[in-house]
Amino acid sequence: MGEQSNPHQPRDNTQEKLIHAGIQLFGELGYKATTTRMIADAAEANIGSIAYYFDNKHGLYLAAARYIAGQLRQRLRLDEAIMANDAGGEPDRQTAMAALQDMTRHMVKVFTEDDECRQWLLFVMREQVNPTEAFDILHAQAFGTVQAILSTLIAILTGRSRDDRRVIVETHTLVGQIVFFLICREPLLRRLGIEALDDTVIAIIEDVIASHLRVYEAD
Repeated sequence: MGEQSNPHQPRDNTQEKLIHAGIQLFGELGYKATTTRMIADAAEANIGSIAYYFDNKHGLYLAAARYIAGQLRQRLRLDEAIMANDAGGEPDRQTAMAALQDMTRHMVKVFTEDDECRQWLLFVMREQVNPTEAFDILHAQAFGTVQAILSTLIAILTGRSRDDRRVIVETHTLVGQIVFFLICREPLLRRLGIEALDDTVIAIIEDVIASHLRVYEAD
């Protein structure tokens, strides 16, 4: 049967459980060390269901990447941001600044408050270190879209091209500052002497990121 390419399509419970089990095991053990038997057992599913839904382990691996990309796209409201950017031509500086502030604030909330993002972390980090076809999916459907949206806004605010190397590096740096609170959270928690990020700390993070955006404000 094979997994369909639409990341937002309805799935029955078995298909969903296989994807979640795959994300966890591929992240913890890596692609080669993870067997279809392990995934089926973790999902409490018949091993034949992997072939039914995804054809094979590789198909499930790519389906896991599509799921993560689709969920990130949805949680970060990327389609809404694209439509806003496309509507009415190029925004002025004030509108671009407001959009940049809104998007970065929302990214902070997602990466600090959304527990499911933590469950995808090991899978995504493996792809960052050793990119495969799955990374192409993640980049095309999520990472690259974030970069493109933010680059467009920063380009307007700096008077440069979206493809200018300075804009690309500034965008990458901004994204890195925010994502760092997801991938390197434990040192911060220990430094603060807390077990989880609370509303007060998240508000501080939002304020710090917002302060870094003031470099783009008009004189």
